[in-house]
Amino acid sequence: MLCINELASGEKLGNIGIKITDHEAKIAETGFMIKPTAQGKGFAGEALGLVKAYVFNQLKLNKLTATCAAANTGSYKLLEKSGFLREGCLRQNTLINNRHVDDYLYGLCRSDL
Repeated sequence: MLCINELASGEKLGNIGIKITDHEAKIAETGFMIKPTAQGKGFAGEALGLVKAYVFNQLKLNKLTATCAAANTGSYKLLEKSGFLREGCLRQNTLINNRHVDDYLYGLCRSDL
């Protein structure tokens, strides 16, 4: 897990992580959270761009995946803007506030770059 900080103030704005989920197939998963006051300002997009570069250029992995709630428009629009493709929907996959919600699955392959 890595912190997302504003450079000027050093304020912590959120987190982003990378987890290798399949070493043999060279697949990793990423996820991010940004506090509400920092959303829509490009911080998550910049962090995601750095993670993508690290995963593909340094770790030499083949695929990066992400999962987000179907109702989380900001997250899935950022993933799509960053080149991720929606690969599926897991119905009633996550429990949030005592409600089962659907999740979207996203993937970005090295060959998509």
